[in-house]
Amino acid sequence: MPIISVDNLRKSFRPEATWRDRLFKKQTKVANETEVLRGIYLSVDKSEVVAIIGPSGSGKTTLLRCLNFLEKADSGTLTFDGESFELDRIRRRDMNRLRKKTGFVFQSYNLFANRTALGNVIEGLVTARKTNKTDALKLGREALDKVGLNDRYDYYPSQLSGGQQQRVAIARSLVYKPEIIYFDEPTSALDPELIGEVLSVMQDLAQDGMTMLVVTHEMNFARNVADRVIFMDDGIIAEQGESKEFFASPRSPRAQAFLRTLSER
Repeated sequence: MPIISVDNLRKSFRPEATWRDRLFKKQTKVANETEVLRGIYLSVDKSEVVAIIGPSGSGKTTLLRCLNFLEKADSGTLTFDGESFELDRIRRRDMNRLRKKTGFVFQSYNLFANRTALGNVIEGLVTARKTNKTDALKLGREALDKVGLNDRYDYYPSQLSGGQQQRVAIARSLVYKPEIIYFDEPTSALDPELIGEVLSVMQDLAQDGMTMLVVTHEMNFARNVADRVIFMDDGIIAEQGESKEFFASPRSPRAQAFLRTLSER
């Protein structure tokens, strides 16, 4: 049984209103909306690693943000641990309850500059979940150990490399013991020589059975670590399948063209 699934997820964005529209309280015409997600159906099983790939603007990040309620979907049904919700009218308390079961790792690290690595990892535990400080510190150290930063507890973000900062961000997700972690292009902001250390941590998590849904441009990770690949184009899932099979023989012409473009770079 999937840990998470979504049926017919749709999301449109309206153009930003001009000052004249706001002044005269004009409504932006629906016809001007851009439909970014045009009916997404997907599921992720427990301990499965699913990579989402595709060209820029295909809706990959918007999909993740809708799944974690950072964007409100226009329609669609989300099922998490067998419990279903209509995404266009899900209640705030249900959003908060589901978020407690998930982690989210952003492209940028989003660390507090005035907190140490350990302080960043435990901040949410102490302030939002009211975890006892002693217990939070123990959990925070364990999470940092997990990502190979057992010697960086007391370092501030400015003292850490980009790869180390992203590993702190991963530890911040791990500290909550999530059932699934969403990764939104976690290596896109890194220098090439730092990408490997983050991907290595993610590979270790995969081997430990962590369920992950990963938007990525790292094709080696998608091919060799992910169990399954979802290829998105123009707001739909154009193709999906077992990773090695997908890269060996993509079926859709659009996926074939995408992989051919990558190989020519």
